[in-house]
Amino acid sequence: MPKPQPINRLKGFRDILPEDWHYWEFALDTIEDTVMAAGFERADVPVIEKSDLFARSVGEETDIVGKEMYTFDTSKMSDNGRVKDKTLVSLRPEFTAGIVRAYIENGMHTFPKPVSLYAIGKCFRHDNPQAGRYREFTQASVEVFGVSDPLMDANLISVLWEMFSRLKIKGLKLDINSIGCNECRPKIKKLFADYFKRKESKLCEDCRKRLKKNPYRIMDCKEEKCQNIVATAPLAIDNICEECKKHFMSVLEYLDDMGVSYNLAPTLVRGLDYYNRTVFEISASEGRQSSLGGGGRYDYLVEQMGGEPTPALGFALGVDRIVDWLKDNSIKIPKPKAKVHVYGIHLGEDAKKIILRKIKDLRSLNISTGLAIGKDSIKAQLKAADKVNAFFSIIIGQREAVTNCAIIRDMRDGVQETVELDDLNKRVYEMVEERLKEQEEDRGKKVKTKVK
Repeated sequence: MPKPQPINRLKGFRDILPEDWHYWEFALDTIEDTVMAAGFERADVPVIEKSDLFARSVGEETDIVGKEMYTFDTSKMSDNGRVKDKTLVSLRPEFTAGIVRAYIENGMHTFPKPVSLYAIGKCFRHDNPQAGRYREFTQASVEVFGVSDPLMDANLISVLWEMFSRLKIKGLKLDINSIGCNECRPKIKKLFADYFKRKESKLCEDCRKRLKKNPYRIMDCKEEKCQNIVATAPLAIDNICEECKKHFMSVLEYLDDMGVSYNLAPTLVRGLDYYNRTVFEISASEGRQSSLGGGGRYDYLVEQMGGEPTPALGFALGVDRIVDWLKDNSIKIPKPKAKVHVYGIHLGEDAKKIILRKIKDLRSLNISTGLAIGKDSIKAQLKAADKVNAFFSIIIGQREAVTNCAIIRDMRDGVQETVELDDLNKRVYEMVEERLKEQEEDRGKKVKTKVK
């Protein structure tokens, strides 16, 4: 009988193995800690939504909707063979559309303003896989509803800047631009259309299609020949209305006051149709993909989706790219917090039976306790305890089983003490509580140091 062939993962997807997970934990914890400290609250939305949601918000002519979504027909057939409940659904390619839907559907317009939300989770795009781009990826999305003041634009950008500072990413560049509002965008769109019409024969196939539907999208094309044409195109910033100019200048002044460095990028438009006025993008000077995140205002999207007129803005981050950057640049990150407080180590059958009972007792005391399983040496088991960053190890060998005692080893400095089995639970509980208290005190000291 032939040997079964292994089944490999799908193209564009990847496994995250334990040796990489501490990078992910660092990135996710840093992102969440930063936005929570800035007053944002978490909101989770479904990973699958009606396809119309993304077509109406992101834009039918964007690459995301046009050729990158995972879409499924969930229509049901009636008994007479007719289609009923015709519905196309898609795996979410980004968060903003779903969060706006949730904002409207759950009556969040009645909440005190601003409504500040964030979400973190998986998104999906059937894009051509390449370095730094995956078909399943993790995105963090941060959104603010109900404030039109340019101070909020600057505040949100400063949160983004602070986040990347905490992530230890160096050589950051913040590009910023204004693409106008509903008053001035028709004029800008016509300028773009007229200009690119004259260059149509030199545009890529996708941009020739964009020219008919939305010439703004040409500015975002990554094809080299199109970028050469974009370089001499009319600039949105030169043609925005006075109100947009006033708004944008205020944003820049606030950023100056906050000490956030930025680069004026007159060709920046971002790749989604819902943006208006302020748009921005943050990138690193090194790495597989330099762009790490970006966002902007979408003051018309809530109304466009059936809600009350609501100014809004937000940004999104590619967590996969952040993790890849940290790894590619060998960034030293903090040692992960111990998930296992105590690790049970044993040698011999009698010791195994004793350690099993003691582990059950400790877990009933809410002490997270791991167990070495197998016939490895004490040295190998200690190595396993160190790998999971345990506070302490309980060692019971053949001698300890006979003398009715156990060794408690501090994994931080290797100091050991011997206790009787009857006293083991109490002693371990005290030691774990003391170590957890030390960690909290150290964390408090670090916060005070940063404040100084």
